[in-house]
Amino acid sequence: MYNIYKGMAIVISLVVIFIFYYHFHIKLNYPLSSKPSDWVDFSDYIGGTLGTTFSFLSFIFLLHSLKLQNIANKELHKETKVNRKNEKFRHFESHFFNLLEAQRSAFEKFKFQLYDDDGTINEYIGVEAVVAIENCIEEARDNGSDDAEIKEFLLIVDESEKIYNTMRIFNNMTKMISTKLSEENGFTYDDRKSQLETLITFTEFSQLRLVLISMQFMELPPARSLRNNNEFISLLTELGLNLDPY
Repeated sequence: MYNIYKGMAIVISLVVIFIFYYHFHIKLNYPLSSKPSDWVDFSDYIGGTLGTTFSFLSFIFLLHSLKLQNIANKELHKETKVNRKNEKFRHFESHFFNLLEAQRSAFEKFKFQLYDDDGTINEYIGVEAVVAIENCIEEARDNGSDDAEIKEFLLIVDESEKIYNTMRIFNNMTKMISTKLSEENGFTYDDRKSQLETLITFTEFSQLRLVLISMQFMELPPARSLRNNNEFISLLTELGLNLDPY
């Protein structure tokens, strides 16, 4: 770019000198003067003509430089914004997968005890516990139990707050997705949807069914929070999951 400006300056200078030479020496046939005063006048002419021209060109080049600088600043700002967003996402992702691991560990300890008619205690853990609870709900429905009776049954099951703890961890993860990946932090609905899908994918299906059961029958704060999470509810519907399985 500097060489272009330098070349333009040389060309303009030569053109101005040639115009003067052509007009006075060739066209009007004036001889070259030997008087110092004439050369002083000539230098004043050259300086006045080229000075104004170069001043104008300098202004144009300054505007062009400011334009290029503005473009560079916008690109830098955009790059900084992307880097800041990526850093936020890396921090979110680290915390997110730590919570996923905590959720998995907590669900492995989830227990449900069922008494037989003879008083025998059957203890179910993890996936088997959820299946046992589902069987009890289905049996209660077959016997004509309403929502209030099933809710009372689940409250008895949750005396040790195992269901509540499961719901709390799951709800905290959905809230973290909504807050950390919010529009204010530079993220979009597609970003949140992707992480909600990851949450659902990495959650044991039996645990997800337990979450849906709690959302349907229980008035736990995490259950209410999940029911009010429109993006989460919309994704469940899109994935074909029944929000009221019983």
